[in-house]
Amino acid sequence: QDVWTNGHSLPERTSMPSSPPLKHATVRPDPDGHTSCRACRAPAAAFVCSHCRSARFCGKACFRLGWREHRKYCGSGAPTPAPAASASAVPPAAKSHAAVEESRPTSASSRTVAGRCGPADSLERGRIFISVVAYCDPELPATLSSLFLRAARPELLSVGLVWQGDGLPLSPSALAELAALAGEGRQASSNSSPDKRRRLPLPGGRDVFEEELLGGRFRLIQLPADHARGPCWARYLAQLLWAGEEFYLQLDSHMRFIQGWDRLAREQLAKCYAEGFAKPVLCGYGRGYPLGAPRDWLPPSGVTAAFNCAGFFDENNILNIRYRSLACDWPSPRRSFFWSAHFSFSSSEVLREVPYDPQLPMLFYGEEILMTVRLFTHGWDLFAPACGLVYHLWERDYRKVYVSDMRDLYRDLVGVARVRLHSLIGSGPPPFFADAPEDWPLPGWSVGTLATISSADNATTGEHDPFGLGAARTLRDYEIAADVSFADRRLGPFALRGGAPSETCFLAPENGDQAEIEHRCRGDVTARHGPDSRQPMTPKMDRSDV
Repeated sequence: QDVWTNGHSLPERTSMPSSPPLKHATVRPDPDGHTSCRACRAPAAAFVCSHCRSARFCGKACFRLGWREHRKYCGSGAPTPAPAASASAVPPAAKSHAAVEESRPTSASSRTVAGRCGPADSLERGRIFISVVAYCDPELPATLSSLFLRAARPELLSVGLVWQGDGLPLSPSALAELAALAGEGRQASSNSSPDKRRRLPLPGGRDVFEEELLGGRFRLIQLPADHARGPCWARYLAQLLWAGEEFYLQLDSHMRFIQGWDRLAREQLAKCYAEGFAKPVLCGYGRGYPLGAPRDWLPPSGVTAAFNCAGFFDENNILNIRYRSLACDWPSPRRSFFWSAHFSFSSSEVLREVPYDPQLPMLFYGEEILMTVRLFTHGWDLFAPACGLVYHLWERDYRKVYVSDMRDLYRDLVGVARVRLHSLIGSGPPPFFADAPEDWPLPGWSVGTLATISSADNATTGEHDPFGLGAARTLRDYEIAADVSFADRRLGPFALRGGAPSETCFLAPENGDQAEIEHRCRGDVTARHGPDSRQPMTPKMDRSDV
């Protein structure tokens, strides 16, 4: 299939066209050993020429730019020479989005492409796309207000929101307040009058509608509460609202932020790049804030950061991640081995390489450990923030929870997601019966960076499953690095510390082996939520939590 024809097959050709279509690339290098774009030299280009199936390009714009040279070599077996390096070479994130400028909507000012800039400029001035999903959560308005109120550069933030609930996610007054905080300079008069509305086509008749508010700074998908299918599905939809911003931030809908959180996040990500890590992700759980805290709440002085660690294997053989409070903050971002879904900051290239999997309905536990492994095997390195940048509301009694609201549907669907999870991380066999493959849009479809890719095509052509593990590193590499074994349900001391050098790093040092620590973690969960395992659980927290 030609991804640029939106999934429609092209007629067979007996000779090379003047400009052949592109195909989505595998992660394997081309015959001359390169994975970079033949036009601009950006690494890990996402498409290949459909005629020779070797030369890589970032997208249509780069393909057109490089076709004049590539046509001399296409199909000959000789590699197309890459262009000479230039001092003005565009970094991957900035280049890949600038390359699709011609495909962007021109009516929304927030979707115009910033000028091409170097890595330092991109880290300082790059726009941040923020994914937020909410299920009937009354904390959402205060979370969004805190997000913009505490930002050093609110004008560089855009939000992709998936609201699953009855009624409107934001009142007119809340939207007007956000307009002022976001620097739009105009007040919103109605939450039901979007600037722009369009259909997002999805397979199986699951189409949803995107609404643009405040000139595109807020992009909204609204679903009835009974249409919710868990966080993985909602976050997949939110990622489809990405419009080419240079950075990606994923959050929960019940958060508070410290002053200048965005500046600090950029600075800490820059330190990771400076250490030589090409694809860093700044992520981790936030310490707690109290229910009822206003949007301008700030934590008490002296509160240290949290550090993600392995917790325990639950009754479904899924590794649960917890956090442990640090005795003191890290001097710089610290290598981590367990990802957090409620705070993750990185280059937006992560959306192209490791998009959320829409084939995990109702999955709650397992979302984070699966994404941990997928990121690792795609070559991304996790880092815990040096200090606490965000705070999270761990209480759940104040809001509805989809697992409790849709118990029967949850029970019917989550089993399929767990089978897929276990087959990917090696703790279970592949599905005995697999559903027919479907074409799922990928992040960036609206601006031409990616279109749909079929699982059926993957099976016949050997192309990479965009929702599977990567090929940069193996599952076994992760298990060795993190000191875990999914098949054996083993957690080593390194995993239980999250990679911290010793127990002295934590406010509450632990003693005991895996069985003792897992028993304590399960006891803490039961004390908080009772024995009903269908109720989403809170990771173990220290008594010192705010």
